[in-house]
Amino acid sequence: MKAIFMMLVLMLMLCSSAFAEFTNESEVGIASANGNTRTQTYTINQSNQYKWDKDTLGFKARYLNASAQSEETARYFMTSLRYERSVSSRLGLFAMGTFEKDRFANIDQRRASDLGGRYHFIETEKNKFFSDLGYRYLHEDRLDDTHAYSQYGRLYVEWAKQWQDSYSTKLWVEYLPNFTTQKDWLLNSEASLTVIMTEVFSLKSAFLLRNDNSPAPGVDYKTDTLFTTSLVAKF
Repeated sequence: MKAIFMMLVLMLMLCSSAFAEFTNESEVGIASANGNTRTQTYTINQSNQYKWDKDTLGFKARYLNASAQSEETARYFMTSLRYERSVSSRLGLFAMGTFEKDRFANIDQRRASDLGGRYHFIETEKNKFFSDLGYRYLHEDRLDDTHAYSQYGRLYVEWAKQWQDSYSTKLWVEYLPNFTTQKDWLLNSEASLTVIMTEVFSLKSAFLLRNDNSPAPGVDYKTDTLFTTSLVAKF
């Protein structure tokens, strides 16, 4: 995976074309209750894309922290870097590296390397529908000093629709069948509604589902869900 990250960083350094296009999307959500009940939840999402010619370099990060009665109840961190090369107006090939930490899922660090292709079924200004198909190698170091190595397939589908100038919706689903241990498949999905306030700022409500059919030892639940309302800055 280190080799993939080095390749992606090198691509970014080499591609300083004046025709490059940079986009940013920053998202922050905060919830706090004080008094008889004391809870705090923080979510931060960051997404950037750097496009030039037929190439796209993408960066994503997600952070979640929650506590109740001053005791931490959730802590999750994810970051990924992706390089994609357009083969045609509809087809692209990509390489991606992902790093995750999830204390309450018994994951000290999870490193994934992906290779695959993306096909755009619909690509208009207000309606986008595409799918990824690829391969993932995953290395997982757990907090109990055990380790897991797995090979997955990866199917990802995303549909985004701008219904009116004031609001849009997005739905994505990711399914990863495990080629190494058949029962250890993964399923992730998120549905969201975004209400646009200005050219830069909007409000987003989202429901995220993450399912691990065979979680790490000591983890009670296979499925985690998260509902958030966040302020988004996009430019």
